[in-house]
Amino acid sequence: MLRVCDLMHKGVSCCFPEETVKSVAKMIQANQFRSVVVVHQSGEVWGLISIGDLIRHYGEDLEKLSAEDIMRPYKIDVDPQWPVERAIEIMRKRKIEHLIIIDPHAGPKRPIAILTTFDIIRHMSQIETGNYEQMLRVYDGISISSAP
Repeated sequence: MLRVCDLMHKGVSCCFPEETVKSVAKMIQANQFRSVVVVHQSGEVWGLISIGDLIRHYGEDLEKLSAEDIMRPYKIDVDPQWPVERAIEIMRKRKIEHLIIIDPHAGPKRPIAILTTFDIIRHMSQIETGNYEQMLRVYDGISISSAP
């Protein structure tokens, strides 16, 4: 049985609720993250900001918005030992692409990893972590062919 811990990626990018959205956007861009976890000063999970959440605020003054203003509150406790199918079902029902994995043995709900739809797709396509050589389909105006 494949478990969440088999596919999740460790290391969580975090910010505090009072940080500006501009600083969160810079963090995401500079490190090519897809999301940032908003944590309380104690390290406990409060919410999540994804690149989709940032796009919704295009054109606004990002210095005047805080992470807490745009984060989606996070109320799902995902255990790393869960079967992947259970995590996928939650993603489908809630229409989300990121699950924050919580340490089930720590007191406060501290994030230890993230499981994304991309992690699941990587597994489904059998692309090894760190190996980004891909087969590309190039449209040449006549047909679609696969590159060798």
